[in-house]
Amino acid sequence: MNPLEYIDRSVSRLINEYNDEIEMEIIKYQDHYKVVVTICQEEPPYKDFSGIGTDIRSARRAARKALKGLYLEAYGEEKN
Repeated sequence: MNPLEYIDRSVSRLINEYNDEIEMEIIKYQDHYKVVVTICQEEPPYKDFSGIGTDIRSARRAARKALKGLYLEAYGEEKN
């Protein structure tokens, strides 16, 4: 199996406490999880931010890492 081939992939959208739409893509590879989260608005105020997280055992931990990076970049704060 090619290490770049994924086993499973899902995408979900949610609205956060700042009323921004966040798209979360969870990708399961053979040996780890990767989560990519983005805020990308098509109307003012324009925002284009992203965060990436990985974890060898848990999609949830990868998502937390990705959201932490996203919130730090977009709002200057860490998401708990």
